Amino acid sequence: MTDAKGRLARRFRSARIAAQVLAATCAASAAVLVAGSATSAAKSRGTMALLSSSVHPPTFNDAKLFGLRNALAAAMKGKKLSGVNTWMVVNILATYWVAGQKGDARAAAELGIPAHFEGPPQGQLATQISEYNTLMSTGATGIFSSVIDPVSEGSVINKAVAKGIDVVAIDSPVPAKDAKTFVYVGTPNVTAGEAAGNAMKKALPHGGEVAILTGSLTATNALQRIQGFKEALKGTKIKVVTTVNDNGAASTAASNADNVLASNPNLKGIYGVYSYDGPAAAVAVKSKGDIGKIHVIADDTEPGTITGLKNGSISASIIQQPYMQGYLGAYLTAAMKVLGPAKVAKIIKPFETDGSISTSVGTLTKANLAADNAYNSKIGAG
Repeated sequence: MTDAKGRLARRFRSARIAAQVLAATCAASAAVLVAGSATSAAKSRGTMALLSSSVHPPTFNDAKLFGLRNALAAAMKGKKLSGVNTWMVVNILATYWVAGQKGDARAAAELGIPAHFEGPPQGQLATQISEYNTLMSTGATGIFSSVIDPVSEGSVINKAVAKGIDVVAIDSPVPAKDAKTFVYVGTPNVTAGEAAGNAMKKALPHGGEVAILTGSLTATNALQRIQGFKEALKGTKIKVVTTVNDNGAASTAASNADNVLASNPNLKGIYGVYSYDGPAAAVAVKSKGDIGKIHVIADDTEPGTITGLKNGSISASIIQQPYMQGYLGAYLTAAMKVLGPAKVAKIIKPFETDGSISTSVGTLTKANLAADNAYNSKIGAG
């Protein structure tokens, strides 16, 4: 194949992957929006049982998370929640966040409040800033958000807090030097990166060159995962030869994967930091006929990741709990409005780890895929 034909084929493949990701996201999100509407939440007031604390994923310990939910629910019992107007604002409308939106909708239904969810379609920083500004002017009482760039968005977050809007960071921590968020609820991202590094070491026991595909070089979660990944590889013969940023665009991730393979003939592994990066790498590896020769370590459980685990183009995926981030984000911001931040701070103290509420991480492989699917089906059931 000529270079020109190869570039053309890669562009078509990139466009196809982007279209598939967008279609899956839109379809799943539409279904969740119906489930999380204000009408369904109002109808569920006092009738929907709290999510059972006996529901546990195969690789997590949710005792603290459900314990926190129970403590917040008990403190709000009998309180009027009609003035609560909380919003979940994510960093990108990727399939990854469908589970988080379900968690938000479930919590809203239990509390009898509306569920609100939004985010930039392709991780646009300006769009997220505009969303924050709009919420400040339209009566939001709380925001729980995966912040794209804490340095650039710190001033608007602090402005929201100064106006009395309660802000909780989910998915990606916001350093205190950048903005005043109440608490971080989400993945311990350095630990997640270390888990990815350990998975890569298992896949490449004799070492080799690896590349990193990421959706951001400013978001705290991405930086921490890359940090943890590199720390786990210290003392091994595995060498990171390139880190490529797609700026939140799945189509760019696909072309990045193709280009990384074309430019690094000795490549033995790829780590995909954002949820769509792993599937993009898997498609590129499979198209090149290099399954088993180039090992992909992904993050999260997008449909393409599951396909990759099944066909062998992905060796392992580091999984998080976006459902619980949406679920607890709604509970926390509702409680802060009803009880006040000072009282909520006391309630959450026993459930914190190093000042954060960790939703933990796990490693998904083909061997435990069925168990994880069963958990996701159970925890997402109405």
